[in-house]
Amino acid sequence: MLQRFFSIIFLLAFVFTEVAMASLVWRPGEGWSNDDGGVSSQAANSRAQLEMARKMEAEKEWNKAKQSYDALVRRWPFSFHAGEAQFKTGWCSEKVGDFAVAFKAYQKCIEKYPASNFFEMALERQYNIANLFLAGEPQRIWKIPIMPSMEKTVEMYEQIIKNAPYGRYAAESQFKIGLGYEKQKKWSEAIRAYTMILDRYPGNDIVDDAQYQIGYAWYQAASVSDYDQGASQKAVDAFMEFITRFPNSEKIEQAKINIEQLKSRGTQGSFNIAKFYESQKQVEAAILYYNDVIQKDPASKQAEIARKKITELTPLKASGPPAPRNLAHLQKETMKDAQAAQTQAAAPTPAPLPQSGSADETGNTNSVQQPTAMDAVAPVAGLSGEKKSEQQATPAQPPTGRMPVKMQPKQPVASPAQPKQSEPDVDTNPNELIGPEMPKPNI
Repeated sequence: MLQRFFSIIFLLAFVFTEVAMASLVWRPGEGWSNDDGGVSSQAANSRAQLEMARKMEAEKEWNKAKQSYDALVRRWPFSFHAGEAQFKTGWCSEKVGDFAVAFKAYQKCIEKYPASNFFEMALERQYNIANLFLAGEPQRIWKIPIMPSMEKTVEMYEQIIKNAPYGRYAAESQFKIGLGYEKQKKWSEAIRAYTMILDRYPGNDIVDDAQYQIGYAWYQAASVSDYDQGASQKAVDAFMEFITRFPNSEKIEQAKINIEQLKSRGTQGSFNIAKFYESQKQVEAAILYYNDVIQKDPASKQAEIARKKITELTPLKASGPPAPRNLAHLQKETMKDAQAAQTQAAAPTPAPLPQSGSADETGNTNSVQQPTAMDAVAPVAGLSGEKKSEQQATPAQPPTGRMPVKMQPKQPVASPAQPKQSEPDVDTNPNELIGPEMPKPNI
């Protein structure tokens, strides 16, 4: 146990001794680095250091050459050879496949030595590295490859444009930014990137490609159900503008094909619905949607089929039975009809008014005339003058839903000037005078 403890102490002491002997330097943006440089420390000046690094590069000892170039920049940052050394640091990193580190090394060359002859070369190498990542080159963490990152790729192109806004690679980098957003399915950002090319670089040769990609980005967005519902029309408009502005482009035919496909997408929904209603024998609904197909795209193949279908279905619409409804709806309508018939049957029927010459309850036939509007306000015997006027002023009421009262035959009204006779007239029926004081005749 004690032996193991002393062994650990000895090992730690050895490690710390090695670290102390090394020249570790911290630099912002770079982290810790060893300035010892190995064999590169043997050079006495920047020229000799450059020649030593070039020799290692020629022998394809990329890591040693990188250390030598890096040592030159750190020890003689303002020498005439510092710009070349900084560029070659990125070049050696690129040769070992560390492209992200190489991109940063080129960025230092651009920022620290903009007057150097290697400025344009560093910008070109940055553009090529960004193209590699756009094509799918994986990012690396501690030299371990991971998934490609389109976000990092877009940042690289943006840095290139920032380095030289109107340089050789600015317009192309802006175009590649749009492609990077398309790979992320960020259609709005891609369209914005392409539109910036039309605004900033209208005379560049890549303008026609940018206009086409605007239409193509909308074309892809139109296939996403939760995206802008007007994406299809915007794509058609962009392709039409492309055809108008660049009639000699090699992408004209493809743009026309895309337009036809977009129009077909717009009518496909109505066409499918029309076919469904036709299969369900609902002729009117099918014709309606076939007409919608024709209105949306009269020149399409679907419109041609729709016209034939309308011609076939129109006679069925005029002579055939209506389209059957679903069973639940049909049962509901049947119940409504039955309830309506039952209600009508239960309603009371008013009794007919007695006609002239009809018999009363006793069997006697009286000459009773049909009551008129004047009879409704006729004076009644025994009423005072005030009540008479009230009855005369009251109009006849409209019939109600209650059972009507059976009308009695009109009785003769005695004149107020003549007193009522206590004895019957000679024309009175003797049968009506039989009472308790008169015995009934024997028959």
